[in-house]
Amino acid sequence: MSYVKKFASHGFFEQNDLPFKVKFNFAKMFEYWEKLADSKIEEVASYANKTLKKLNRVKVLKKSFEDEAIIDKYEKEIRLLLSPVFPELTTKNEIKAASIPFKPILFNLSERLENIYNAAGMEQNFSMRVMNHDMMYINACVFILNFRYGAGINYNESLYIDLKDQKTGLMKHYRVLVNGDFSNFEPNKNFKPLSDEEIQQLKDNFDDIELWKEKIPPNSFEYDGFALMSLIDVTNEEAISALKYDLLKKDALHSPEILERIRFQLASMLGNPKIKLGFTAFDKDRNQLKSLAYGFWNSIILSDKDCSNADDAFCNYSYSHIFKDKESLAASHFQLDENMIGNPLVEKLVKMNLKSYIAIPLMIENEIIGHMELGSEDSKVLDSVVTKKLEQIAPLFATALERSIEELETQLEAIIQEKCTAIHPSVTWRFMEAAEKLLHQRRIDGSNEMEEISFPEVYPLYGQSDIKGSSTARNAAIQKDMIQQLNQARKVLDLAIKNNPLPIYQDFNFRIKKHIKILKKGLGAGDEISILDFLKREIYPVFRHLNKQNGELKKTVKNYMDSLDESLGVIYDKRKDYEDSVSRINNNIAEYVDKAQEEAQKMFPHYFEKYKTDGVEHNIYIGQSMVSNREFDPIFLANLRLWQLMMICEVENAHERLKPSLKVPLDICSLILIHNNPITIRFQQEDKHFDVDGAYNVRYEIIKKRIDKAYINGTTERLTQPGKIAIVYSQESEAREYIKYLEYLQSINYIGPNIEWLDLQELQGVSGMKALRADVVFHKKGALKAESKLVLAANNGKS
Repeated sequence: MSYVKKFASHGFFEQNDLPFKVKFNFAKMFEYWEKLADSKIEEVASYANKTLKKLNRVKVLKKSFEDEAIIDKYEKEIRLLLSPVFPELTTKNEIKAASIPFKPILFNLSERLENIYNAAGMEQNFSMRVMNHDMMYINACVFILNFRYGAGINYNESLYIDLKDQKTGLMKHYRVLVNGDFSNFEPNKNFKPLSDEEIQQLKDNFDDIELWKEKIPPNSFEYDGFALMSLIDVTNEEAISALKYDLLKKDALHSPEILERIRFQLASMLGNPKIKLGFTAFDKDRNQLKSLAYGFWNSIILSDKDCSNADDAFCNYSYSHIFKDKESLAASHFQLDENMIGNPLVEKLVKMNLKSYIAIPLMIENEIIGHMELGSEDSKVLDSVVTKKLEQIAPLFATALERSIEELETQLEAIIQEKCTAIHPSVTWRFMEAAEKLLHQRRIDGSNEMEEISFPEVYPLYGQSDIKGSSTARNAAIQKDMIQQLNQARKVLDLAIKNNPLPIYQDFNFRIKKHIKILKKGLGAGDEISILDFLKREIYPVFRHLNKQNGELKKTVKNYMDSLDESLGVIYDKRKDYEDSVSRINNNIAEYVDKAQEEAQKMFPHYFEKYKTDGVEHNIYIGQSMVSNREFDPIFLANLRLWQLMMICEVENAHERLKPSLKVPLDICSLILIHNNPITIRFQQEDKHFDVDGAYNVRYEIIKKRIDKAYINGTTERLTQPGKIAIVYSQESEAREYIKYLEYLQSINYIGPNIEWLDLQELQGVSGMKALRADVVFHKKGALKAESKLVLAANNGKS
């Protein structure tokens, strides 16, 4: 095994990056031995002279050299030479080696350091954690200034060595202390000595690497000597520092990666790679333990449930110890013997194959909010010594758990608001205002009626991404499934006729063929119901009879029944493909719109709602009455209208990317309705949603419901078409405004060069409507670059 050891330094110790060239030199050790040889103590002098006699035979060690191979070649002599600074009595305790400053080598390792190095297994697992290149150079210059000029610069950035144990995978961390007493620096001939003023200039500009390299250029000195390197184990301190960093990061505790990193840091602290980590939250009012059941906060004791009464999860002793006495519990070893049967804690731990376990209460202001758990499959590795060590960092986990509980409560409130009511975050302020008034009124007269909430003078924006031909596709799916089901039934009857050609079987077979023939011509309004009724009333009783016959018939009947959907009792293959495709399209559109909305709200707060049907439609309302602390300007309306157009184009692209993966490749058609006049919306407390208010405003709602069925005047062509965006308007001023937006979208390659001006056929109760229509440009290589423009539009809207 080599006497010289290498360690990973990530390229920081390159010769040309240093202000000096490095050479080995043991002159100061020879001087020490020569001094001992002159000792007045005869025994000391005699031993020193004998040692010098041996060392003087190796002439190369008495002068400077660069070849590391010399160190390896004369290991025995160098060990003897360095023995005064590496006493045999301390070699098992001290973590120590000789080295050359700023070179990634060690030699003459103490026995303890040798063992540590061997545990790493390879050079890459024993690495120096160093500063950046510039600070390494400056640090080397400080070394020169203090040694050569007595500059007294009190700066020495700490060096650390990180070791990864090859067997356990755990990390150990060591701080490095360097003794440079055996070093010597000599300037090269061309180096100009530094004045006191120049040294002060360097002190005043410590981070100016160019100045340092100007005053002390690379290789301007020669270094002769060696250094002593002592290592101090700081694994615990490093682990605690890393835990603080991870635990105090906002939202970090929901990440499985963070969970594993924290578990790994604890494992390194405890020297046990296989520990399990868990946490529970504690609801004191309900005496209930909760596993937050995601990310970081998984529980050991509640591994198979979300919550439990605390006294059901623990035995009487452990419950009292943790939750009443507020003390840590340490069970270093246990087994499920007759004395432990019925003990819920031990039974749970044994079931999980754990043989030692600790639980530490986590407290905020002396109130338990949860507890931290560690478990191990090895007996007697988790005990009261470990709990004492972990109790020191328990407040870190308590703070993180408290924050996580608060975040969860906030999320629950947001879900309730999103799923249970129509109260959008943008208008929550108005409902809070009304609630405060109601609370005040209750105190006066017990009133329980909230004031009417409406928002006058708001501008509506409506858009939809509708699935093209969804009804036709749905009917085609039903048709194919029904034909397949009837053909499957025919197979059963064909086999029955073959085995026993009863006329009744042939009659049923004829009627099935008749139904198939009708279905192939097209699906009628009552066809599905009548066919299912025919199968249930007339065919299935026959199948139950046939199921009692010979093995082949029974198998064929079983194959038919197995082909049916378990809950619906019909073949549901094509319909499932259709419904899955519709669901994926809706979710894809809705998810994109929701994501885009996060940016849109940054322009100016506005009310937003969306609905999923066969496609997704959305309503947006914006205006001064919807905000309490901002001033509305028409520029925000214009910006939101442009944003809506861009978003619809993005939705079209998102769908185009999704379509190849759909089992039923349906298209979507996009439409926007312009309405320049402001309207009033009112919150309907009974139905918990907003409606438009007033007769004129109701006309806007009628147009919304009917416009997607519009045809181009004088043709049989529908306005909405796949790959196109239709913009419906009634006033020329609206068209002029949107033409400007469309021209801008052409310039950024969102839409094609042609814009159609269209008159629309009259709809029931709606006349005089017109439309602009343009082709959407599809970008096949991922998302449109203009997604960044959506963000830009949002950010510009803040001004």
